[in-house]
Amino acid sequence: MSSNMPQASSTALSSRGAEVAPRISHFMRKTLMPGETAVRDGVFHPFYTAMCLFTLLACLAAGAGVQYALEKYLHHKTMLPFGAGLFIGVWLFFWMLLKRATTEILLTSERLIYKTGFFMIRSQEVDIEQLASDDVEQSIIGRLFDYGTLHIRCIEANDFRLPPIRAPYEFRNALERQKHHFRDSYMKVERLRRRSAAPAATG
Repeated sequence: MSSNMPQASSTALSSRGAEVAPRISHFMRKTLMPGETAVRDGVFHPFYTAMCLFTLLACLAAGAGVQYALEKYLHHKTMLPFGAGLFIGVWLFFWMLLKRATTEILLTSERLIYKTGFFMIRSQEVDIEQLASDDVEQSIIGRLFDYGTLHIRCIEANDFRLPPIRAPYEFRNALERQKHHFRDSYMKVERLRRRSAAPAATG
């Protein structure tokens, strides 16, 4: 990207007006290019942790219910249904927590980075100029607790959907500001190029 592009601030404004410095992991620091600054990070909402716990409890309740029905109506005593519910619930609980711990979303002055995985890391990156549109999807509970998903549409790159994050509209607004920064910078460079080319053409 051109060196004439102005660098955005490395902090983001929250809905209350306070500056919040993006949290950057060692992996993200290694991916940043010289002169590239972090603008905002996408953070899982605490409600996601509650959903992990709810999934565990739902699996335990389902296993206990099946076990109760077998004992009451079929007179078959076994711990297998509850054990299966416990195993599935614990597996899903830790899988969801691992997904939260290993997922990173970072908006920089140059691009949007979406990294997932621990043993097998997958990193999706798209330059700011390739961002076409972004839609926020929120359920009723998401509107109450201020979390939601973002569907990112790209030009000459694969579209992707971000997981449920906190304050999705603030993240979307930060994306839009970076897009406007790029367009304004591009137009300034283009006007300078045309002005410098005009004397040569008239001569």
